[in-house]
Amino acid sequence: MAAAWLPQWAELDDEERASLGDLVGWLVRTKHWEAARGFALTQEVVVAIAAHAALLVLELGRRPYRDVRAIVVHRGTIVRRGPRATGIPGVVADGPQRVLGHAHDRRGPVVISWDAARRDLRHPGRGQNVVLHEMAHKIDAADGLFDGTPEIDDGPRRAEWVRVCTAEYRRLHRLSEPDPVLRPYAGESPSEFFAVATEAFFTRPQDLADHHPTLYAALRAHYGQDPARRRARAAGH
Repeated sequence: MAAAWLPQWAELDDEERASLGDLVGWLVRTKHWEAARGFALTQEVVVAIAAHAALLVLELGRRPYRDVRAIVVHRGTIVRRGPRATGIPGVVADGPQRVLGHAHDRRGPVVISWDAARRDLRHPGRGQNVVLHEMAHKIDAADGLFDGTPEIDDGPRRAEWVRVCTAEYRRLHRLSEPDPVLRPYAGESPSEFFAVATEAFFTRPQDLADHHPTLYAALRAHYGQDPARRRARAAGH
């Protein structure tokens, strides 16, 4: 069933498919899956979301998701309430906000709009994927902070990650026109930059490698995957 909802399935080799299948099974069995506001949570929906979540940690294993306790699925747009940070330092908003997904900190749930997820899964070339985005936030926060830097135990590699991503984030803010690969939301915060870059890494890998080679290399080193090379191999190039 994962093959039907994961465009990258055709690009994986047999070993990767077996590993992804194991991760999907683990996510389905061990995480609490909840439907919100009367939505019908079918096995197809659960597997589709789990397959994309598994793709992110294909080479990282289960550890980055150790604080993911629940995945809550809404049919449509989600309304967030309560105080929240904005893209402006020191400014907090507290009005209702309509979102397509949300990852709560620490052991809080991941919340997904199925309408948005299904649209993204059917049109992967758009470079947006709400499941990849929200699960990337959980990977980011595995060390306790939503700061755009995932858990990297090796000191020099962590320093290189911070150097590359800080430079790319600052460059994004200096642009006079939209970036050709990273959507504008990447400029909201370092955490959103990481989540948006992760989306591009898995959905538009060659474009990201062409326009942001150092960022692509940093993501490749962290995730232990090379989606651009994998896609080229599958296409026979």
